[in-house]
Formats: sequence, structure tokens, C-alpha cells
Amino acid sequence: MKPVFVSHEAYRLFVLSALKKYYAPPSAIFVKADWPLIFKCLITDLSATTTLLADTFSARGPQPRDPASMLRSYLLFLLTRPEIGITEWVNELYRYPLYAILSSFEPGDIPGVGTFYDFLSRFWAADSKHLSPRVRPRKRKPKKGKKGEKAPTTSPQRYGRSG
Repeated sequence: MKPVFVSHEAYRLFVLSALKKYYAPPSAIFVKADWPLIFKCLITDLSATTTLLADTFSARGPQPRDPASMLRSYLLFLLTRPEIGITEWVNELYRYPLYAILSSFEPGDIPGVGTFYDFLSRFWAADSKHLSPRVRPRKRKPKKGKKGEKAPTTSPQRYGRSG
């Protein structure tokens, strides 16, 4: 199926209601570092992502995740903890409801690791899956020394000799 378009206004209403639900004042509070992240997510309109990627989805099959939510979550991953990788990011979404809410996922209903990789392959519209070619130039074998002698060094500067 094609993804359903979710407007930026609908995203903002979801975030504000979910934050009120999961972060009620007596039980939880935000730290100072959370506010810039929340503000960035609320002002960044990524809803056009769904329209741009609609052609990459099949007309049949299960209902896909919203591409804008997937991109929002990926950007949130890059803003917060880019060193951990996608697999650990999915775990972070489960651990911290704030990240799930800002990604526009209901806490507990988080996409899997494969869904993120599937989204990235759709988002990265390239002919090749790899940035570098698979076939690499052959490395030449080093010259052998004569019988009874050491092989000549190809890079003497590596071994402290100048020459």
C-alpha cells in the first residue's frame, strides 16, 4: 500500500498530546538539553517526504510506516547518538519514550531495525547499494629477493631508514 500522508500540524498535535500523556508534571520532567531537541523537531516540517517517496512503495501489501516519521527518527538519531548504530537506536526508542514521541511513534509501537534499513534504501535512490565499487584493483605482489638475500623493502621510510 501507499503510505498515508500525515500533515505537519497533525504531527505537532500528536507530539504535544503524547508529551502531556507520558510526561505529566508529577511523574517526569524534561532536562535542559531536551528542549532544543523538542523545538527542532516541532519546527521542522518533513511531511513532504511522504509525497516524494510515494512512488517507491507498492500499491499492494501491508500499510507502511510514514516515511516522514522514519526520516524524523533517523535525523533524531543523528542529532542525539550517531555513534551507536541503527540497531541500538531502535533499543533507545523503546527505552526513552521522548525519542519515540518526537519521531511520531507511539511508545511501544516502534518500527524494527529492518524497517529503518528498508526506508534508507528507498530514501537513498541510487543505482548501486554501495558508495564504492565492489571490484577493486588488484594489489601487486612485492618483489622477491634473490636466493639467500633479504627481499628489497618497497618503502624504507616505514622502517626508520632513509634511503
